Amino acid sequence: MNHYQLTIKADDKQVVLERILQVTRYRGFLISGIEAKVNTGTNIGTIVLFVRSERSITLLVDQINKLIDIKEVHVDKSETA
Repeated sequence: MNHYQLTIKADDKQVVLERILQVTRYRGFLISGIEAKVNTGTNIGTIVLFVRSERSITLLVDQINKLIDIKEVHVDKSETA
């Protein structure tokens, strides 16, 4: 199984995290962990999402990037277990 760490920058809106989790589930990725922080000065949130799946991470990254409040998505780490 492949393990990935995604760093997501997004607008600080309540619904953003819910949409990210929904897309993650729909695309067949299991969430191993999550960290979220908001920069109150810029109202940009940073979400670090730890996921695992047999599927290609590009399937998830492409879908998250389509969400309206997403600024950027970066895959920080991947490994196969």
